[in-house]
Amino acid sequence: MYGSTPIEDIPNYNCIVRALTEWTSSDAVGADQTSITDGIGGVSPSVSGSMKLVAAAGDAASVEPLLANVRQKYIHGVDMRGVLEDASGLSGFGVVPTGEFITDGTFLAVHKSINQKNPTRRYQIQLALGMLSQEKLIPTKFMASQLAIELTLANPADCIYQSLAGSASPAPTYTVKEVNLIPEILEFDASYDESFLKGLQGGGVPIKFSTWNNYRFTGSGSSTFNLQIQERSRSVKAIFAMLRREQTLINTDSGATFFNTDITTTNAASTLQDYQFRIGGRYFPAAPVQNALGTAFTTPNGGAESYVELAKAINILGNGQLSTSCNASRWALNPARKGFDNGPHAILQEFDYDSGLVGFKASGGTVTFPPGIAANGTSAAAGDLGSACFAMATDLETSNGLEISGLNAEEQSDISLLIRYSAQQGVGAANAGKTCATSPADIAANGMIFDVFTYIDSMIVLRENNVTIYLKLGIGTHTIISI
Repeated sequence: MYGSTPIEDIPNYNCIVRALTEWTSSDAVGADQTSITDGIGGVSPSVSGSMKLVAAAGDAASVEPLLANVRQKYIHGVDMRGVLEDASGLSGFGVVPTGEFITDGTFLAVHKSINQKNPTRRYQIQLALGMLSQEKLIPTKFMASQLAIELTLANPADCIYQSLAGSASPAPTYTVKEVNLIPEILEFDASYDESFLKGLQGGGVPIKFSTWNNYRFTGSGSSTFNLQIQERSRSVKAIFAMLRREQTLINTDSGATFFNTDITTTNAASTLQDYQFRIGGRYFPAAPVQNALGTAFTTPNGGAESYVELAKAINILGNGQLSTSCNASRWALNPARKGFDNGPHAILQEFDYDSGLVGFKASGGTVTFPPGIAANGTSAAAGDLGSACFAMATDLETSNGLEISGLNAEEQSDISLLIRYSAQQGVGAANAGKTCATSPADIAANGMIFDVFTYIDSMIVLRENNVTIYLKLGIGTHTIISI
């Protein structure tokens, strides 16, 4: 905000940032540098002799986990594995990394080695705001009003994942404290100030940046969708559409973006067949993006075309040096089933490495099984199946992106996304077959939505006498703001 005027406002900022993170950063195997500053990770090999996974009732024997969830084991979590402590006196990884000591003796008496609660960690992140990522310095010295950043915290269910085995009451929550902005502040000599003042007097100093608009549509109850995106930007650089849960649940990963949410078809003989953007009288891309083995098929083809469209939109196509966590185990997969029998595949891929991929059926349906998790607590023991991270995207850039380079949506009559599935989406009880060792659970479907984000160009122009011209290219209007 500049004074009381919002310069950049991104609804559901957490959704697009999570998606961009999955598409462009953080390798899924191992704890890389993002685990230090941003709290991001996937799974890591975990062979630790003293950290045995105690068998829950009905399990044949104790097993040693080969994978652990990086977030829960290393970064910020609670691991209370096992009903009783083993001979070494240890029980899981405990509170990670630090916490408050407990003195009343009431917290999990069966885990005598865990005498902490409320794990705490400090993070340092780069905000994905266009004003903070554009190439020019922000001249606060010549801005008469205060430049402010306002953050809205997400609900706990939007940013905390608690495995089904660890369900507890009350549900976990979080607090944020000691928030600091650490900018790089540069001071220049008097000759620079003189040149800058001349720029203010001669037409103004432009600051161009790119930002996001968000639109939401229902994603349930039909097999075909025609999403009318009410975007009237002067310059639209790219469009991204993701199918997500409408209501977030603390026992599912709220960042999961699905390929297909049909959970009623036997053997998962269902797929997203194709999609295409229509802008005015033109189509992007020129032919529908195929995600099935044929026009009327119910078997997915792996989603290679969709991934290429996404890679073009985020400018990573052909970049083999970029190792991301978005791979064939997370992209364009149908709902899964626990076991190889022929019932409906009702497990959506939204459990953040809490399940393992056992195999595929001929229809492309996956078979998963959760790791053996003791009944009385969450566990850092993990499988190899991350949450889904699928998207329907198109690149609208007309140059290298260093200037106002996107498609002019002001001159178009409409922007539509045409989507075709082989079966109705988002109906029935999801995850009915997702069980942990001794704690079966059934999470009801709460409806699905399409989250559509448009990536657009915007600009402000600073002029003399404390006048700022805000070229809000996102809605194609020019507003003069006098400070």
